[in-house]
Amino acid sequence: MYLYQEANTPFHSLHPVTKLLMLLFCIVIPFLAKTFLVTAIILAFYVTLLLFARGAGNVKKFWKMLLIFWIFTFAIWSVVPKIRGSEWSFENAALLATRIDTFVLAGLLFVTITRIEEFTFALTRIGIPYKVAFTLSLGFRLVPLFYQNLQTIVAAQKSRGVDLESGGLSVKARKYGPMIAALISYSLRNADLMAMSLEAKGFGYPGKRTSYLEPKISWRDALVFVCIALILFTLLR
Repeated sequence: MYLYQEANTPFHSLHPVTKLLMLLFCIVIPFLAKTFLVTAIILAFYVTLLLFARGAGNVKKFWKMLLIFWIFTFAIWSVVPKIRGSEWSFENAALLATRIDTFVLAGLLFVTITRIEEFTFALTRIGIPYKVAFTLSLGFRLVPLFYQNLQTIVAAQKSRGVDLESGGLSVKARKYGPMIAALISYSLRNADLMAMSLEAKGFGYPGKRTSYLEPKISWRDALVFVCIALILFTLLR
């Protein structure tokens, strides 16, 4: 479930702050696109970037979710404006649905090329306090951990003979209910252990904090800045 892909690509070698800036840029760009065709081109461009960043495996994991997001958003923006009697069109619904997928792909590209430590480092370098940056980075750490814990609980129940595959959706939901309760209990215990571990390591003590990461700005970062400026100039003029 960890989405970071260890690879030696130009994207991975970028400075963490550049990666964070690129994420913000990739989120803003679809808002500037006024037509479905331009938004679809941006979507294809993001997929291409992911492939070059060795993120094909992540695309395979999330393509079904992307398709569901697109269909669901398209259906909502096709029906709701018509019911309200406001202006609507299938092209506008497709534009908004495609824009949602570009946001997901932008985040997927970011987590594909950025380690958790780099994300925390970038946040501190733009002026966010370390405690806040660490708290935000916990989202990257805990979501895969929750998923891993759930897999462990499910495997343990299956080894005890619990049938989780048969039955309809409502039956499966009832079967998974006790496992969610076990997952919450397990997560609370892990949170308590994490708090004690952080206290033992001096988390929160005053003083300047050092980092083992010492990335340097390179010509690749400068090239990314130039490309961002050119794309923004083209779309805003």
